[in-house]
Amino acid sequence: MNLAVYRMLSRCLSPAYRFYLWRLGRKNRAYRAGLQQRWGNYSARPPVPGAVWVHAASVGEVRAAQSLIDQLLNDDWPLFITTNTPTGLDTISRRYGARVESGYPPVDVPKAVDRFVDALSPAAAIFIELEIWPNRLATLAARNIPVALINARLSSTSLIRYQRFGALIRQSLQGITCICAQTEEDAGRFHNMAVPNRKIHITGNLKFDQAIDQSQVEAGWQLRGLIGRERPVWVAASVRQGEAAWIREAHEALLASFPDAMLIAVPRHPERFQWLDVDGEEVWDRHVIKASAPGEGSEPYRTAHVLLADTVGEMIKYLAAGDVSFVGGSLVPVGGHNPLEPAVLGKPVLMGPQVRNFQQVDELLASEGARFRVHDADELAESLEHLFRDRHVLDATGRNAQAVIEAHRGASTRTMKILEDTVLSGTRPETR
Repeated sequence: MNLAVYRMLSRCLSPAYRFYLWRLGRKNRAYRAGLQQRWGNYSARPPVPGAVWVHAASVGEVRAAQSLIDQLLNDDWPLFITTNTPTGLDTISRRYGARVESGYPPVDVPKAVDRFVDALSPAAAIFIELEIWPNRLATLAARNIPVALINARLSSTSLIRYQRFGALIRQSLQGITCICAQTEEDAGRFHNMAVPNRKIHITGNLKFDQAIDQSQVEAGWQLRGLIGRERPVWVAASVRQGEAAWIREAHEALLASFPDAMLIAVPRHPERFQWLDVDGEEVWDRHVIKASAPGEGSEPYRTAHVLLADTVGEMIKYLAAGDVSFVGGSLVPVGGHNPLEPAVLGKPVLMGPQVRNFQQVDELLASEGARFRVHDADELAESLEHLFRDRHVLDATGRNAQAVIEAHRGASTRTMKILEDTVLSGTRPETR
């Protein structure tokens, strides 16, 4: 497939895109807002032209890019940040407020992309991680708008998949001004996709520089005070629905040894998460409370066995309240979610074997004795019991996790230097 064929096919698939977005809106009302933006129509709230377009696919990418976005704002760059999800948009709003403009990106259909670029007229575009959308890249290249792909990673599996598209991906990447790759291996794979070495830079992983909201940390300490500081507390972070049964089984096993233990379950998609019992019925009794409506006073926290964190944008708060963290998306074939958030807080990390999204980070944490591998509910429960029985091991594992973070900071500064020398060179507004 080449670019011309892809552009024709994407036009033909416009009705399918509309149906897909309509279905998302039926499942989650939050997706109904901004549908016009996804087709490049910003007439209801026109952006100020000339901003730097920063695209972060979802909450994880928004958080990963915070340190870099902060540097851009400190240097007075006007930003328009797009994200694919309502929770990502909410995270941007909470973090930056009126300091940035934000919205949804266009679907990768030529007319939608053209309308979006016409409305925004960006000075440059910065895409976070692996965002290769041929129509977007082709339109930006045709208008001589510089494009950077930052915090970029390309697994061997993704390389094989992209190579199946033939000339399409190679043609799409030709218009990119620079690629800031996470590792030397990522850089080599991009070179195998016909990207010249002069365009590829190794800058490290921005997620090691992820800023921590101290107000959330303090809120986590307050929450722990309500739960009880002497109780064993573990956090199941970014849990997928397919992992719910395993998490429940592990906690029930832990309660047999530690009857006062508490689980803080933080679903990846709280709006559609269900906490099911062994018979498939939803559990809701005095032992399970919702973070959004826990009840009056501190008593519900002290008697509950499970706190279901059904609020958005408070992951750091919940991680700070716990002693140990299991990182979800790793017992199901999703690829794992971010283990750096608990690590930076000095929490031991437990992960399943499905970690392709964080392969390098997973290996670093394991090599420094900061991560436990678990394959099922039994191993998860055994690891938790081991850590709670030996607080010396628990504390040492947490310190090891923090040491890994400190040893690999600096990616945002390196990335910013590359951007200033490439996509941001000569594009600064005259009003500055």
